[in-house]
Parts: sequence; structure tokens; C-alpha cells
Amino acid sequence: MKTRLGILALIVGLCLPTTARAKSEYLDVLLTVYKPYAKSLEDRSCANCHVSESDYALNPFGKQVRQELAAANAKELTPALLQKMEPLDADGDGTSNIDEIKAGTNPADPTSGGKPGVTPPPASAAGSQAAPAKKKSLIPKNFFHPAVVHLPIGLFIGGLLLDFIGMFRKDKTLLHAGWYNLILAALTALAGITTGFVAIFRMRVPLSGLIFQHMLLAVTGTIIMWLMVSLRVHRHERMNLPLRVAYYVLAAAGLLLISYSGHLGGVFVYGE
Repeated sequence: MKTRLGILALIVGLCLPTTARAKSEYLDVLLTVYKPYAKSLEDRSCANCHVSESDYALNPFGKQVRQELAAANAKELTPALLQKMEPLDADGDGTSNIDEIKAGTNPADPTSGGKPGVTPPPASAAGSQAAPAKKKSLIPKNFFHPAVVHLPIGLFIGGLLLDFIGMFRKDKTLLHAGWYNLILAALTALAGITTGFVAIFRMRVPLSGLIFQHMLLAVTGTIIMWLMVSLRVHRHERMNLPLRVAYYVLAAAGLLLISYSGHLGGVFVYGE
């Protein structure tokens, strides 16, 4: 009984959601190049280049970064590209990007550090964040994806653990528990995929690069879970050797896929 309670506690621990703060590899480059002025850059985090940490549309500074990357035919932000942008004025407030960075103001917001007497472009053109704050919705733009996505991961790993122990000890109760964990993992994986795609749409995150890889692995892992469910419809004792081998090969592949998918999600949130 104590063993089963311990396993249950482990599964619950794996399923608990965590809080994440955005930090990308672009931010790492900004902090490295402008280390003496890093405090304000670090506080803004992803909002240095995006409208906010919950809206990944590009702000004026982010659009300049994109333009410079395109002009240089580059995929990664470099110190040289940042230095090329220093004399530019992303938000049109009369203050160069580098002067705003040194002053701790926002080069994407014309209201944060403009020169006296300079009239910045209209807010719609400059992408200013000075518009009145909207009433906060009860449903976040991430559509609860960070909370939901932990459920299939914890349930799947817990299910495999229960399955393994049940097979080793020939304990049908543990085998049944593993089966129910697998079913719940497959069902909540569908919820994780759905909330992920809704979050991408609502946060205006491009479905490319890291995010595309993350979602592709997650979808593939979900398909594998359902293939395992189809094999586990038959009880373990009725599985012949080829089915049993196929089941455990799928289990290993599914574990690797969802683990690496989770790693990519962490890279997107925290950076390398």
C-alpha cells in the first residue's frame, strides 16, 4: 500500500505545472552586447523585440531586427547586426536605439525616452505600448497550455513505471493502474496539442523553427501513445512476443519524443 501511495505521489508531482518566464537566445545576445545596461533589457525580456511577453507580434525594434537579419541573409542575431542598428531610431522619437539602451528606456516605445520637441509617428505606426491597458481576460493567451501539457507527460511516465513494476512483480493491480495512466495520458495529450495550437494562434507565435519542431514531436508522441493504447486493449498476458516487442519499442520512442519535445518547450521559454 505504501509503495502504491509513493508511486501516486510521484505521478502527482510530475503533473504539477510550473511557472515560466520568457527568455530567448536573442535576449542572451542583447544582454551580452549591452552588459553594462542589461538591467532594463532583462526586465523587458521578450518584450524587447515583441509587443509583450504574451503577444509575440514584433514591436518597432523587433521589426528592425528582422529587417537587418533579412538584409544580411542571417538566421541568428549577432553583435555586428546590433551595432549596425545602434544609430537607427526604431520608434521614431528622435533618440537613437543605442542612446535609449544606455539610458534604460525602451527603443521600441516613443513615449519612454524621446527627445523634447520631436513628434513620434502615430501609435499605430510605431507600435507603441502606451495604449490604455485592456481588461485582463480570465483565459490567458497561452490558453492554459503550460498547465495542461504537464499532465500527459507525468501520466505517460507514471504509466510506464507502473507497467514495468507490474510486469516485474506480476501484479495485475499495478498493470491496470499503468493501463489507466496510459489512457489518461493519451487523452490529455490531445488537450495539450489543442491548447498548444490555440496558444500559438493567440500569442501570434510563428509556427516555424523551434516551435514547429516542438509541436511536430508532440504530435508524433501523441500518435505513439494512441498506438500503444491500441496494443494494450489486449491484456499483457495475452500479448504474443512480436506485439510485446512492438509495445516496448513504441514506449521507448514515445518517452524520447515527449522528453525532447518538453526540452524544446523549455528552450523556447528559458533559452539555452
